Amino acid sequence: MTPNLDIAHLSLSYLTERGRVPALRNVSLAVYPNEIVGLVGESGSGKSTLAMAAMRLLRPQDIALEGSVRVQGQEVYRLSPEDLKRWRWEHLAMVFQSSMNALNPVLSVASHFFDTLSAHRAADSKPVMMQRVRQLLQLVRLDPDVAVRYPHELSGGMRQRVVIALALALNPKVLIMDEPTTALDVVVQKSILDEISAIQTKHQLSVLFITHDFTLVQGLAHRIAVMYAGEIVQITERESLARESVPNHPYTTALMRGIPRLTGSRATLEGIPGEPPDMTRLPRGCAFYPRCQDRRPVCESTPLPEASHDTYVRCHALTAERREERC
Repeated sequence: MTPNLDIAHLSLSYLTERGRVPALRNVSLAVYPNEIVGLVGESGSGKSTLAMAAMRLLRPQDIALEGSVRVQGQEVYRLSPEDLKRWRWEHLAMVFQSSMNALNPVLSVASHFFDTLSAHRAADSKPVMMQRVRQLLQLVRLDPDVAVRYPHELSGGMRQRVVIALALALNPKVLIMDEPTTALDVVVQKSILDEISAIQTKHQLSVLFITHDFTLVQGLAHRIAVMYAGEIVQITERESLARESVPNHPYTTALMRGIPRLTGSRATLEGIPGEPPDMTRLPRGCAFYPRCQDRRPVCESTPLPEASHDTYVRCHALTAERREERC
């Protein structure tokens, strides 16, 4: 099956006064039709940079980029600026972090939709666009009369629903959601996640769901990608995480040890020792090596093994264990 979103060997560095600062390192990730892939990692691991790079929202003069991003077979970085404006939002859309910052406080809800719709469908009259706005608001279970209100008149959960509806305005097939439930209480989070799941199923969307919260993606995503220091270290099926027979990357295991459990036997929550690496002074080998409890000598100086499938674990220690088991 051909993926709707295909990120291949993507490396990106920010150009700063101190030189290049790597943010993404040889990232490959595919999201297939009618699939939700969760992208998890600590703050600063490169998740939002990956989303911005996929949308081609980073200024060319600020970055150095290698690799490719394809959406439904179209190479995003080969589009001209004019073609990109027409193409973006019709094929690939994004729900940005912080719904309040994503909405203009001096514009009504309807005006946000009009800006997007008129840029792509100039022939549509205002009544036609208003009808579409009301349909979109109903899609995310908001009263259509919300269209005439302003962002400050809405609750956080309502604003988040508006942002999701805005991303769906032109029926894209690929949707990137960057921390869509941040700063919302757990009840509203659950409601938003249910909406995302229902909309994804109804419209058969390909969704890249970015979060630092493992518990969110465990109940939502079909596959989960784990990112550390600008690299994807593991991609796994959601069901595989709960199986003790399926090995996880030590970083994935460390993240899961910090998840509170409401059922089962009492367990002590464990944080990950140490600090995320300085991206200007990365180790020669695995970036997680200084914090890893399962590290081997080979991990310190040897880069992570290449990924070869849609599910994988990139870890020298696990490779060594399998080799020892076969001997």
